[in-house]
Formats: sequence, structure tokens, C-alpha cells
Amino acid sequence: MPPLPVPGIILAAGKSRRMGNTNKLELTFHGKPLLQHVIDAALASALSPLLLVTGPGKSQLLSKLPGRIKLVINPNPDAGYASSLQAGLHTLKTPCNGAMFLLADQPLVTTATINTLISAFVQEPERWVAPSYNGKRGNPVITPAAWFPEIHALKGDTGPREHLKNPAARLHLIQVNDPGVIFDVDTPESYQQLIYL
Repeated sequence: MPPLPVPGIILAAGKSRRMGNTNKLELTFHGKPLLQHVIDAALASALSPLLLVTGPGKSQLLSKLPGRIKLVINPNPDAGYASSLQAGLHTLKTPCNGAMFLLADQPLVTTATINTLISAFVQEPERWVAPSYNGKRGNPVITPAAWFPEIHALKGDTGPREHLKNPAARLHLIQVNDPGVIFDVDTPESYQQLIYL
């Protein structure tokens, strides 16, 4: 029997507070908005289905979403990062062994990296999977379905970081040659660093 597909949940409901008055996901890099880079990498990967979690009244970018991506509105993104994780999982109806959470402000993560993480997870679907570059753990992260209740129990502006430290998670760190997994664009300085790459 073939393995169940691994869904991808792109988290794009943040307020970009450290970027000032700019919606960072609309900033361009190599002629495309940052969010579009993440969407394109996910679309070209083995992830299925694909969900994009945003806040209400988000940007013009959403009017051009490919049909393969389901838009999920987090009605209260001010409740924190955890609320977006939960909104994505709540909308996920497809049976799966786990789901990948992708950050919308990581435009350098490659399709090859996404597929490498999926391949590792399919081999051991009871383990959390995350990439590592130069000894640093990065994103995206695959969460096994058995841990979804713990994601639903998170509060405020917290993600699954503490769960990753739990020995029971049996975190499988995958070494990748992709600096994008540890690079996110959350300040004007990091955006300047990106555009000079």
C-alpha cells in the first residue's frame, strides 16, 4: 500500500511587526513576492494537499492563488502563532500520518529540501522531522499526526519548539545543503541581506 500523502501548511498570518509598516510577504526577491517563492517551492514538491493560512483581509497576493492551494483564514491571528498552526490542522480533512509546517517568510527553502524531509518522514512516520544546516535546526518541520493534539493545546505566540526537545518526539534531524532552512525574513536588515544574495 502506498504511503499516505504529506500535507503542507504554509503559515502566512503573521503581522510582520518587526518589519514596520510593510507586509513582508509582499516584498520582492528576484521579481517575485517572498510568499510566492514559498508557494512555488511547495507546489513543485510532493506535498499534498497544500493549505495557506492567512489572517483576514490579507494582501492582493491571495487573488492569484493556484487552484491546488486551499486558503485558510485564521480569524484571530492576534491570538498568536499557535492559532495559525491550529487553523491549518483544523481545516485538514485528508487522512495523513503527519503534516509539514512551512514558514511564509523563508523564500530560500528549496523543493529538493522539502522532498528530502518528506522522504525521511515516510520511512519513519512516527518521528518528527526537521532540517539542519551547519549544525543549526531549521524549518520546515513535519509533525506526526499522533502529536496533533499537542499542537491544538498550544497557546499564544508559541510553536512546537518545546515538543521538538521532548525525547518522545524522536526528532529526526536531516542534514541539508540549504541555508534557506535557517534564514527567515523578519526585519528590514534580514530583507537587505536577502536581496544582496
